[in-house]
Formats: sequence, C-alpha cells, structure tokens
Amino acid sequence: MNYSSEKAFLADYDPKAFDAPLVTVDIAIFTLHEGSLQVLLVERGEYPHKGRWALPGGFIDIHGDRDLDVTAHRKLQEKTGVKAPLLEQVCTVGNRKRDPRGWSVTALYMALIPHAPTEEYVASVKDARWWPIEDTANLKLAFDHHQLIASARERLKNKT
Repeated sequence: MNYSSEKAFLADYDPKAFDAPLVTVDIAIFTLHEGSLQVLLVERGEYPHKGRWALPGGFIDIHGDRDLDVTAHRKLQEKTGVKAPLLEQVCTVGNRKRDPRGWSVTALYMALIPHAPTEEYVASVKDARWWPIEDTANLKLAFDHHQLIASARERLKNKT
C-alpha cells in the first residue's frame, strides 16, 4: 500500500499482523543475611512449572506500566512484598526454549538490599523466601532461572 503520510500509515498499521514473543521481567534480589549471600525466590503456584522455585517476575502490563523499570518494581512487590529502592537492569535474554508457552524475552533486573522479610503476595505465588545462594544449585528452578541468577551474581561480583 502507498501511504501519503506517517499518520496514515500508523492509522492502518496492525501490530497483531506479526507474531510477537512473550515479554517479561525477572528480578534477582540479593541480601547478606546470617553470614551468607542469599537470593529471594518464589514458589510458583500456577503452571507452567507449578511448585518450582523461581525469581520473582512476570508479564508487562502494557496499559498500566510506563516502562520496564515500573514493571520490575511492581512485580517484585506483588510477588514478594519486598521493595527495592533501586533496581539495575542486567541483561535481556530471549529464545524459544526458555518458556514452554512460547518464544519468550525477559529483561533481568537485580539489586543488593538489606535483609527484608517477605510479606503478603499474590495468589500465583505459594511461598516467597530467601535462599542461601549455594543452596539454589540443588533446586529445580523454573524456566532458565539458574542462568539468570548466575548472570545477576556475576554483575554483583563485578560491582563489589
């Protein structure tokens, strides 16, 4: 089609004409507690990976979230009750294998915060708790969260 202006093109544009990946954020929150580095994980209460531990995170609310930072802060608080004053974006990961629901992209965030108790969280989470980082190697984590934790931990090492 030949358009006379960008306004005319955009008025006719259909974003659903293209396949789109699932887009999420995941948050690796670290703390020093009882002499060890710990990471905050949630036990998934819904499929996929129901019952597995995972980083807190979730889907972007395209109508309510102004940007990825807002999504990360919102998801962290919804899933764990924990607030982090500053989150740093670590990396973006995407492929067709990371989520059984489809091709998926996630923006990984991280922070090192003082120890904070978890509080009330959304129904899709069965539990939220701090895990010593060395104990996470023995957990069967959801999705590619072993890799995400390793990436966030590497960033944390480089910062300290």
